[in-house]
Amino acid sequence: MKMQNPPCLRPLGILAALFLCPFSSQANPISIPEKPLTPEITFLISFSILLEATCILLLLRRFRKPRFFILWILGLHLITYPAFLSVLWLLQDMRPALAVASGEGLVVAIEGTLIYWICRYAPTKQDLPMASPFRCWLASLAGNACSLIAFPLLMNLYDFISRHA
Repeated sequence: MKMQNPPCLRPLGILAALFLCPFSSQANPISIPEKPLTPEITFLISFSILLEATCILLLLRRFRKPRFFILWILGLHLITYPAFLSVLWLLQDMRPALAVASGEGLVVAIEGTLIYWICRYAPTKQDLPMASPFRCWLASLAGNACSLIAFPLLMNLYDFISRHA
């Protein structure tokens, strides 16, 4: 008797092969002009990602989610960041703004899909309704927009404080 794989393993394998490929190691992400990656900048990036995860959590609060959902969302960045770098590397001949926009669009689609799968398949004790894939994509879009808006504001605040301190 032939053993059947669960139906979600094949798409996950394809997704992992696409995004964890060696392209990401050759990528050159758009750097912050004239700013080295200091612990302060790392903190600002981490805070922006945490803000994104909190936004997604708040938007999906009325729907079924697993325990420690915010950690699941933070863990998604281990998949989506190499995917983003891979897309930037593949689109390196394009204008940088278009390449970044395409990469962010792909990240929103992937994060929304993964959030939907997490909410659907991860064990939970909640008796709430399931979020639709469209709602998960919207939550991902809003979270990424929140992070995208927050990072430059935090960077300007950091520059202001460092100059006047």
